Amino acid sequence: MRIVDQRNVNAVASSRSARVGGSAGARFTLDSGTATPKAEGAAPASVLGGLEALIAIQSEDTTRERRRRGVRRGNSLLDLLDELKITLLSGSPTPDLLNRLAVAIRDESFSGDPRLDGILESIDLRAAVELAKLRKAQRG
Repeated sequence: MRIVDQRNVNAVASSRSARVGGSAGARFTLDSGTATPKAEGAAPASVLGGLEALIAIQSEDTTRERRRRGVRRGNSLLDLLDELKITLLSGSPTPDLLNRLAVAIRDESFSGDPRLDGILESIDLRAAVELAKLRKAQRG
């Protein structure tokens, strides 16, 4: 579109309030000589950029979430080992504690972080050794 008559915005506002009717004012015409250019490549690129950003955010969230779950799992295993230590010092551990420790060891989820996974494997190994020692002591 092309604007034929250009006036100051204030002048248009004051003339609009001054006139009651009529055809005075700016005229708009369509320029029929040129075709409207199509922007076919721009929309898909922006959509792809948005999708790539969304996928990147989601993968970052899953990585963070896996890391959080790994840290929580490590902390809960350490808490169980502390509880086991306290019950061993005060007497004998309850079967419930041994079952909770066995269930916690079976959960082998990985965080994706090599350092954290190494620490979790060490904690798992320690818990498995303690559980095996207790089961052997109960049998013999």
